[in-house]
Amino acid sequence: MNAAFASGVSGFASATALMNRAADRVSGVRDLTIPDRSSRAVNTPGAPAGPSPQDPAPGGRVTPSPDYAAAAVDMIRAQNLAAASGAIVRAADDMVGALLDVKA
Repeated sequence: MNAAFASGVSGFASATALMNRAADRVSGVRDLTIPDRSSRAVNTPGAPAGPSPQDPAPGGRVTPSPDYAAAAVDMIRAQNLAAASGAIVRAADDMVGALLDVKA
């Protein structure tokens, strides 16, 4: 029974680590449609404004970067992993309870 509980706890730890990595990636993504103010050449007329922002997709919507999409998928995977780990812990708890009921 300890192995089942350990498996569930290990799954929660893995889900937490995956969610943290995905959250770090999401927080590091910049909106590609807003140019960086510090990169604009304010005092030099005619100078390039730095890297050009990505054009919005048709309809005026911003196309999410691949990192953001992958991070969102990883967050869903982490949620599913945590739910599966919870099911493992519940099943192990139910088995221990049933074993104690039989012994009593």
